[in-house]
Amino acid sequence: METECTAEKASPLCGFVALLLTLGTTSLMNGSLFPQFDAIFMFARDISVTFSAATLLGLGLAAYRAPRLLRERAIVAVAVACLVGGGALLALGLGFSAPAPLVAGASLAAIGRSVATISVALYLARLEMHATAVIIAAAYTVQLAASPASSLLPPWVGTALFLAFPLAAIALTARGARLYFAVAHDRPSPSDIAVTRPASFLAPFSALFVCLFLFQVAFGFALRFGEVAGTPRMSFLSAIPLALVALYVTCSRRRFPADGLVQLSALTVMAGFLLATQPLLAADSGAADVALLNAGNGLFIMAAQMALVTIAARNPLGAITTVAWGNGVSALGSLTGAAAGMLANGAAASVPALRVAIPAALLLVFAAYVTIGLKRFTFAGAIDGIDPVLVGATTTGKGTDAGAQAVPGAGTGSVPVPMPAARTPEEAFASRCAAIAEEFSLTPREAEVFAMLARGRDRAYIEEALVVSRNTVKAHVKHVYAKLGIHSHQELLDLVEG
Repeated sequence: METECTAEKASPLCGFVALLLTLGTTSLMNGSLFPQFDAIFMFARDISVTFSAATLLGLGLAAYRAPRLLRERAIVAVAVACLVGGGALLALGLGFSAPAPLVAGASLAAIGRSVATISVALYLARLEMHATAVIIAAAYTVQLAASPASSLLPPWVGTALFLAFPLAAIALTARGARLYFAVAHDRPSPSDIAVTRPASFLAPFSALFVCLFLFQVAFGFALRFGEVAGTPRMSFLSAIPLALVALYVTCSRRRFPADGLVQLSALTVMAGFLLATQPLLAADSGAADVALLNAGNGLFIMAAQMALVTIAARNPLGAITTVAWGNGVSALGSLTGAAAGMLANGAAASVPALRVAIPAALLLVFAAYVTIGLKRFTFAGAIDGIDPVLVGATTTGKGTDAGAQAVPGAGTGSVPVPMPAARTPEEAFASRCAAIAEEFSLTPREAEVFAMLARGRDRAYIEEALVVSRNTVKAHVKHVYAKLGIHSHQELLDLVEG
C-alpha cells in the first residue's frame, strides 16, 4: 500500500523526517564515525568528504550541461549500491584496521549520502514555502541540539545509523524528487537557456555560493580546532539561537528572514573566532568559541538551504544544478576549514602562538568579506533576481516564449518608446522592436538578437539563424541587456509590451 511519504504529493512530515535524517547523518559522521578513522588512517575522513564534494559538483555540472544524461532511477540505484557496498567495506576496514577498505567504504558511502542530500532538497522544493521554512528551521535546531549525543553512541551503533539514515531519506523522497529529473530531461540544458536568459540561473561563482563556501570554512574549522581524540567539541547551547528562529518562523507567516539570519550568523561567527584567539576565555570545559562558530554556521546554513530550495522551486529547470552545486561548494568549504583546524592543532603543539594567529587570520579574512564582499549582496535579491522559466513552456524558439513569469517588483524604469503604426500584429511587433533598438542605440546585429529574444528564441535558434558561435550569441545578449538596463528576460518582454 502506498504511504503518505511515498505518494506523488509531497508531505511536510515526510520532508521533515527526511531532512532530519540527512542532517543526523552529518552529526553521526563527525561525532561517531570519523573519530574511529584516526587510529587506522586519519586522512580517510578528508578523502570521503572530497568524494562527497566531487559527487555533488559533478551532478550539478551534469545537470547544467547535459541533463539528459541524468536518469533518476539509475542515480538512486547507484546511491543505494554505494551505501550498501560502502557499509560492507567500512565494517571490514574498521574490524580489521585496514586502511584500503576503510577509504573505499567511506568514499562509496559519501556518494550515497550526496544523492540523499539532493533528493531531500528537491523534495522540499515541492512544498509550500512556509512549510519548507518551518521544516528547515526545526530540523537544523534539532540537529545542533542532538549532535553532542552522537559521540556517546557505541561505535557500531553510530556506524549503522550513519548508513541507514541516508537510505531511509532516499526511500522517503526519491519518488517526489523525480519530478525535477523528468522536467529537465526533455528540454534544452540550463547552459543553453542561460545564454539568452542569463538571469534564470545562478552563476557557479555567484555571491550565494561564495558565501556558502566561506561560512562552511568556519564550520570545518570549528569541527577540527581543539578537537579531543578526533572528536569535535560540541555544545547543545549552539542550538539556542536556532530554536528562537524556528519559533519565530513557525508563528509568523512573513517571508523567511534570510538576510537577518546572515547578519546575525556573521556576528556570531566573528565572535567565535575572536574567542578562539583568547585561550583563557575559550576553555575546553566551556567550548564557547566552538559553540558560537557552530551556532553561526547553523544560522547561515539554515538561511542558505532555504534560499537554495526557494530558487529550485522558482526555476525547476535549474533545480538539480542549484541544490547540487550549493551543497558541493559547502562540502569544499568544510574540507578547507577542517584543514585549517588541523593546521592550528598541529602548530599549537610546537608553536603556541600560532594557535592564536590562525584564528585571528581567519577572523580578519571573514570580517573583510562580510563588510566588503557582501556589501551589495542579499539573499532576497538573489532569490528575486532569478528569472523563472515555466516548465510547461516551449523553449525551442517557435513563437513567443510563454515560460517567463513576472518577477515581483520587476521593471526596467525606462520611458515607453513610441510605436509607429503598422498594418499587422507582426509589423507592429517588428516596429516596436526597431524603435526600442534605435532608442537604446543597439547595433544592427544587437537589434537582430534583441528581436529574436523578444520572440522567445533560444540560443540554438539564434546561433543557427545568424551563423555565429555560442560565445558570440552570449556576448550579444550581454550587450543587449546592458544597453537596455535590464537583468531578466521578463524585463525584456515588459519593455517590448510597453
